[in-house]
Amino acid sequence: MKCQRFALCLILLCAATARAQDTASITGTITDPSGAAVSGAQVTIASPERGLNRTVPTNNNGDYLFASLPIGSYNLTVAANGFKTYKASGVVLRVAQKARVDVALSIGGAKEEVDVQGTTVAQVETQSSELSGVVTGKEITQLELNGRNFTQLATLVPGVSNQSGQDEGVVGILGNVAFSVNGGRTEYNNWELDGGDNMDNGSNTSLNVYPSIDAIGEFRVLTSNYGAQYGRNGSGTVEVETKSGTSSFHGDIYEFVRNDDFNARQYFQTSVPSYKKNDFGYTLGGPVYIPNLYNTEKQKTFFFWSEEWRRDRVPGQVFNIPVPSNQERMGNFSDLCPGPDCPIEPAFINGAPNPNAGQAFPGNQVPVDPVGQALLALIPPANAGVPGAALYVASPVQPTNWREELLRVDHNINSRLRAMFRYTHDSWDTVTPTALFSGGAFPTVETNFDGPAVSLVARLSAVMSPTFLNEFVASYTTDHILTSSTGYPNPDAWMRPANFPMGSFFDNGFGGKLPDITLTGNTAYGGGFYQDVNGEWPEGKYNSNPTYTYRDNVTKIIGRHNLQFGAYFVAAQKNELSGLFINGSLSFDVSSAVSTGNSFADLLTGQVANYSQGSNQVKFYNRYKILEPYMQDDFRVTDRLTLNLGLRWERPANFHTRTGDGYAFSTSNGGQFNWANCAFVQPILKAGGNPNFLQCGAPSTLVSPDEKDYAPRFGFSYRPPIVEKLVVRGGFGIF
Repeated sequence: MKCQRFALCLILLCAATARAQDTASITGTITDPSGAAVSGAQVTIASPERGLNRTVPTNNNGDYLFASLPIGSYNLTVAANGFKTYKASGVVLRVAQKARVDVALSIGGAKEEVDVQGTTVAQVETQSSELSGVVTGKEITQLELNGRNFTQLATLVPGVSNQSGQDEGVVGILGNVAFSVNGGRTEYNNWELDGGDNMDNGSNTSLNVYPSIDAIGEFRVLTSNYGAQYGRNGSGTVEVETKSGTSSFHGDIYEFVRNDDFNARQYFQTSVPSYKKNDFGYTLGGPVYIPNLYNTEKQKTFFFWSEEWRRDRVPGQVFNIPVPSNQERMGNFSDLCPGPDCPIEPAFINGAPNPNAGQAFPGNQVPVDPVGQALLALIPPANAGVPGAALYVASPVQPTNWREELLRVDHNINSRLRAMFRYTHDSWDTVTPTALFSGGAFPTVETNFDGPAVSLVARLSAVMSPTFLNEFVASYTTDHILTSSTGYPNPDAWMRPANFPMGSFFDNGFGGKLPDITLTGNTAYGGGFYQDVNGEWPEGKYNSNPTYTYRDNVTKIIGRHNLQFGAYFVAAQKNELSGLFINGSLSFDVSSAVSTGNSFADLLTGQVANYSQGSNQVKFYNRYKILEPYMQDDFRVTDRLTLNLGLRWERPANFHTRTGDGYAFSTSNGGQFNWANCAFVQPILKAGGNPNFLQCGAPSTLVSPDEKDYAPRFGFSYRPPIVEKLVVRGGFGIF
């Protein structure tokens, strides 16, 4: 997948755009009052609260560079013989920012100082064509959010629109990150957490973990013309950085409450519906130290811990559905007779002609088959309406629980080597109002839907020399889907009774569940209904998406060239059961030749219009790997013109299966499923399967990779001499 873009814009007082991955960098040129480069000047960047202090000399062109810096506030100092010492305090570096601070030194003694407020420097991005926006920690914690989901704030960045359809932000597997960036497709965005992958690669529509709002430092949304160090997806890129500990302890405790005690009764209601939402948690960060033994100066090791809980008990789906009356459930259809939905003797019974076909049942009473009696558990008794127009009305409470733990540790190994580790665990569960995804008419069958997820990131930053820096990031993330059946008001309504007297195609255990039912064609029941019994979902593990990513980013400054090069590698899995209904599916249709004219009477009497059943649920172990090397050169042609030149080689996924039992779709012969495993296909072909539709012998590599996906990037940033705070930037790229 590739997208082409071209953009040319004028930016006035623009915040700096991203150039690294999710850490920041700062560069600049040191000159004397005449504008000549000062080589050998000692430039120091320091963050006392993080124990970070680095000093580098400027090169022959007067240039310096600090890369792989955690976000936060820094003090910048420049010292050179014969010049006053320059100090800028409180220079703020944002996530994935590359700031530029050029310093013109003044003649004087080293003990003389020129002090500058750091908040006044690096305000305008002058060396990049990239467009992006930062959502700061202050905005994250202080803007009110319905649902406290940080992704909702992405729309603060120009060009981003929310296409999720969710007024209230949702976390967990049912969360949605459908944001369009500059009109791009919502599933083409890339979301990263501390430099590691955070996408649910099974859907590309949600995140594996949703870090607590109180645990996020800030995040950046790159919308256009970003460099070759960003890739994989073709639209926007979101870089999220969690909070880190500092030399002093800090934390908070919070709870957000919504409760029916605060709600008013609506005009037509006799009482206030039950509504309870509790979101509570705490954070704690600071130095890891043991007095008089370890880290006594609190400049070496730091931690940050966050834990949050959510407890939602809110009204679920409102059911107001036509159902058979309680009299009809016992086989008496007098409330519908005479009339179009009155059942009559069917034309066939058990495949044999019925001599009483077309006649009314005596007393409008139909015989109730034992199978039909068992299936009644799937249809709730009427609790409203009148006979002949009975209704089921309910709104069961839908519980949702979420808990998250996040631990981050930052460690200064020495002045040149810094490490970071972050662990996040999400535990989320809910009860769906009907059967998961496929749905159903009634809450008699619901799904306990669990979605635990994990995210791990380890990062190592090394200063190899004053002009050579390296950053290595390794990450692991996964989410799981676990399901189990329940129901309202009877949690066991879905269960297949012992000695259930119904035949089947496959004696496969049926998942221990009753068959699904579909009733079609009667106005008495609103045209009919469908009730799923979680047939395609197991009672336990269903899905997992482990993803391992590794990236290495090298930064090298040579003259006026700021070079970045590296590679991104991902090994991903999609382990998932097939969606076959092994429990079987029954259809009752008034248009069938065996129908009584009433689909519910068909169910009671066993007049089945159609039956289908899956033989077995096969588990697919899909695998793919991606390798994307890149190189980027930010060439400062003049003090006012910078060219951004990059190239990324995007080798698409080598998609295959671990066990060779996957299939690929082919357009030959009008469309084929070409399976890798002939042992699966051949019995079906021998049984009369269509060879033009079903083939075997596909290679295990189901999707062949394209070796020619090159993604060039070109951009420029020009600062006209007429207005110092005006920047003209433009770019072109294949993403």
